[in-house]
Amino acid sequence: MVRYRRLSLGVAAAVVVLTTGCSSGGATPGAPDVATLETSSAAAPAPSASPTGEAPRFRLDDTESDRAAKMKPYTTCMKSHGVDVMAIRQKKVPAPGDTVTQAANKACDPLYPRQPWEKDPTNPKAREFVYAVVKCLKAKNVDVEPSADGLSYGFAGSDDDPGAAGAGLDLAIACERDVAQHATY
Repeated sequence: MVRYRRLSLGVAAAVVVLTTGCSSGGATPGAPDVATLETSSAAAPAPSASPTGEAPRFRLDDTESDRAAKMKPYTTCMKSHGVDVMAIRQKKVPAPGDTVTQAANKACDPLYPRQPWEKDPTNPKAREFVYAVVKCLKAKNVDVEPSADGLSYGFAGSDDDPGAAGAGLDLAIACERDVAQHATY
C-alpha cells in the first residue's frame, strides 16, 4: 500500500520535542544544579525521523535492509502504542481495534518514511517520471497504464494470467531504477 504523507514542520517538530526525554544525569559534586538534556552513555539514542525533523525518505535504490532500517522507528512506535505491525503482517496476531490503531497511527505517522522523491506528489516532475516508467514497461510488453492523476500506474491483466501483475512489478522495479538513473527527477 502506498502511503502519501503531508506533514507540517510544526507537527513534526512537536513530535520530536515530545518524544525527546530529559534526564538530570545525577548530581556532580561542585556542579551547579542545572537541568540538562544529557542522556546516559549506556542508553543508545532513539532513532529520530531525521536531523531536520522530517520522516526518512525511501530511495529507489534502497535494499530490503535499507527499507527495514527506515521503517524501524515507525514500527517501534506503533508497537509501543499497541500495534505490532510486523506480527500483524505475518498473521501472528490479529489487528487491534480501530480506536487503538487510529491512536497509534496518529502518534507514529510522522515517523512513516516518505515516498522516493521521484514518486512524491510534491515533486513537480513526478508525473514525467511515471510516464517514463510506463513507457519502459510497455517496451517490455507489460500491460500497464498511468493513473488518472498521473502519479502512479496500474497493471492491467486478465483473470487468465494472475501472474502478469507480479511479473510487471518485478520489471517495474528495474524500470524505475533505470529511468531515475538516466534522468533528473
